[in-house]
Amino acid sequence: MDLNDAPSNLENSLKRRRGRRNLKHNDDSDSAHSDMAGRRSSLSVSQRPSSSGAPYTGASSSSYIVTPLSQADDENFILTEHSGIQLQVENSGGNARELTRSMTADILGSTRPSIHDWDQRTDSASDSELPLEEESHVHSDLPTSFINQLPNELLTLIFSFGSQLPHFDLRFPLSPVPSFKSPTFVETVMKTCRRWRQLIAHTPSLWTNVLISRSRSDLDRLPSIADFQKPMGSITSALQRSSNLLLDITIDFTHISSKTAIRQLSAESERWRSLSIFVQTSQNLPAVLNHLKDIRAPELQTLEITAHKFHDGDFPHTSPHGFLKSSLNLSTVRLNRVSLRWGASPLRGLTTLELRFVIWPSHTDFQTLFTNSPDLQNLKLHFDTHAFTRLDRNNGNFTMTRPLIKIPCLRTLELRFIYHDSSSTHNVILLLQLFSLPALEELTFKDFGTAEWCRSLVYFRYYAKSFPKLTRLILERVKDIIYVDSSLVRAFPHLTSLHLIGVYSSAFCRLLCGARTQDLGSAGLASSPSYEVEVWPALEELVIEQDQGGKIELVAEAVLARKQAGRSLKTVQLDRSFFDKAEQNGQSDLISWMKQTTELRYI
Repeated sequence: MDLNDAPSNLENSLKRRRGRRNLKHNDDSDSAHSDMAGRRSSLSVSQRPSSSGAPYTGASSSSYIVTPLSQADDENFILTEHSGIQLQVENSGGNARELTRSMTADILGSTRPSIHDWDQRTDSASDSELPLEEESHVHSDLPTSFINQLPNELLTLIFSFGSQLPHFDLRFPLSPVPSFKSPTFVETVMKTCRRWRQLIAHTPSLWTNVLISRSRSDLDRLPSIADFQKPMGSITSALQRSSNLLLDITIDFTHISSKTAIRQLSAESERWRSLSIFVQTSQNLPAVLNHLKDIRAPELQTLEITAHKFHDGDFPHTSPHGFLKSSLNLSTVRLNRVSLRWGASPLRGLTTLELRFVIWPSHTDFQTLFTNSPDLQNLKLHFDTHAFTRLDRNNGNFTMTRPLIKIPCLRTLELRFIYHDSSSTHNVILLLQLFSLPALEELTFKDFGTAEWCRSLVYFRYYAKSFPKLTRLILERVKDIIYVDSSLVRAFPHLTSLHLIGVYSSAFCRLLCGARTQDLGSAGLASSPSYEVEVWPALEELVIEQDQGGKIELVAEAVLARKQAGRSLKTVQLDRSFFDKAEQNGQSDLISWMKQTTELRYI
């Protein structure tokens, strides 16, 4: 059929198809030119600046999608059409327009045009004789996707939250350290779209959390050993983009040249705020610390060193002069499965010290460590089998009593006891007798067994007068159903806060239901009221978490009993499981009563 004899609508359809496929014919050049003008008008969408001035643009979602480029230049990016044609859009002025896919069609439905409606309007506009200004007005009505309506300030807060460095908590002595994800969150988000790339690249606060690591596969892909020792581009980029802000650095030396990485970072060592180091085993640590011996970090506040694998052999000590010179602001040190020269810098003047399954020092070195930090306020000690063999006060010889380790300003103490062999057992009292803690306010027991719990109660009951300020007790993951009786009250008579995590809470609630309890240590005089113990008359706060067998009615009974005795609990904090059970059992009225009686909080 000849084109001249074809109906007008069919002729227009054929011309549109030819325009899309970039087919140029002499007999329809005017129509093709009109079609391309309409195509350009679809790219001329409205811009709405954010509160920080960055442009917002929309685009027809049926024709173009943004192709992320890992190495894209900041002045151009690629748009790919469904038909396979590639167009490159350049912005010489520096304010590039963003073309994004709208994700609102299925959500908005009847209130806004669908994707098919937008396609029809785009096609009709390209075929019409409307002037360019009127065509632009038609496409400016296209809705912008929700994510592109967020102001830059809000996006920056979201990205800042996502860019936080991973937190690692060493739960067991032999547990592996999880590998770090690569690429990092910021690097991934930068490849999402042009606007996000520009926003992140020009926001220094998003580059203060520096994560440096290399996977085994990336190491195997390096062409030569010389490439292993070359400076890393990610470090250079982070240091430049973070401007003059303080840096929080996490670096895993497992597949990285420690000498090269530290040399790069040392140029900005005056901006270090925290430094977290990961090594394969404690035997690899001296080489890393040797490169840090001349580093000056005046703003460094936190240092953490972790070994991926547990090593129970002797530790090859570093230089007695220590490392990290001029780190006067260092106040927090966390050591996981490693060991240091305990009397050398920077282990001086600390306020927080956390030792998790380290290669424990001798009693003399341990005492030197605390002597060098007289203002220490927070201490976490996670003992394992090796610690018990090295750190007991008498070292197996009861005739050679060692001096107490005095920590006069310590306010919080956390103790954990983990054995490599479940059948092992040690006398916890010998370890508790190491310290003199007159200012202790908060005590945390974690992963205690029945034997450790009973022995600890005996010790604290006997030395209760030595802890006049101990008012807060935290029990976490205490194994089995522990004994809860007058010995507990005698051991901690001044409690104002009781926090139970993964513990059988019903026994504690029953104890709180009585104003007094019989002192089991005075069975011969049980009839005398003078040998009854008041149940924590100063207790104001009760917190219960992770107790699948917890009962809300027992908690309410304890609240009522304390109120009637004139010793009301001011705050009760429970996790979601208590409230879910109450709703399932039709106890909503009980929850309402507790809210009126005390300050009930969700955890």
